[in-house]
Amino acid sequence: MPPQQPPGYGYPQQPGAPYGQPQQPGAPYGQPQQPGPYGQQPQAPYGQVPPPPPGGGGGGKKTGLIIGAVAVVAAIGVGAYFVLGGSDGGSGSVKDDGPHKLTTPETVLTDYKKKPGSADGGNMSSEQIENAEKFGVKDPKDVEAQYMSGSQENPLGQKILQLNGVYGDIENPESVVDKMFSEAEKKSKENNPGGQKVTVIGSPKSYNPSGLDGAMMKCQEMKYAMGSSSSGTSQGPKEMSMATCIWGDKSTIGVVVSADVADAMSGKSADLSAAAEKTAKFRKEVRVKL
Repeated sequence: MPPQQPPGYGYPQQPGAPYGQPQQPGAPYGQPQQPGPYGQQPQAPYGQVPPPPPGGGGGGKKTGLIIGAVAVVAAIGVGAYFVLGGSDGGSGSVKDDGPHKLTTPETVLTDYKKKPGSADGGNMSSEQIENAEKFGVKDPKDVEAQYMSGSQENPLGQKILQLNGVYGDIENPESVVDKMFSEAEKKSKENNPGGQKVTVIGSPKSYNPSGLDGAMMKCQEMKYAMGSSSSGTSQGPKEMSMATCIWGDKSTIGVVVSADVADAMSGKSADLSAAAEKTAKFRKEVRVKL
């Protein structure tokens, strides 16, 4: 359900504050930070949106823009549960295979490496914890990590995957996933500073790829508009397509946003079926039995 700089797009935000509200001066995360690897700005606290890095020429900078866009889309999706919450009673269609936790291994899916400095979790505010418990996640804990495959020498060959999740005792994972997508659509319609507009395409679709193993999953395409203030260049697409998949089971909720740099730069739409397959495999690698 989570990471750097907050979603005020250049204005620090107070943990647990309303979406886009500035944080008080001198508060945590308000100090200047040095840019991280891959040309990305440092990540923001859990559930908050970092500004995309400066754009310009060069494949590395374009990759950095896509990394920033992935983080924005992930934050819009992951913050939704803790704003809205939502348990509508028990769920009988999701397999209960006992308590599990989410981890962030250094390598996943064979060649995806965790970005140095990725936060592993522990960034939920007391308000977020209270809301999560109120709406059906007992003893919630959060995780967050960004992964990349490929090399900086070949930016167009890189692929990016962002995980934001929560684990605990989850009463009704189906309701949580549905309401996360619903709230993400509402967030996408807000007037975000800096021109960083996310458009939700269509409706979430259910997927049941091999390896999902009794959990439920929905995926949806989300497009990130590259405004001149964030891209700094007329090169590349005006918007980039991202696949957002959210899985739910009785102990974990995971938001996974994935992007292929070459496809994103060419304006190609996200392949939701492929993203669902990848997310199911990823879930098996990061979900560990307690």
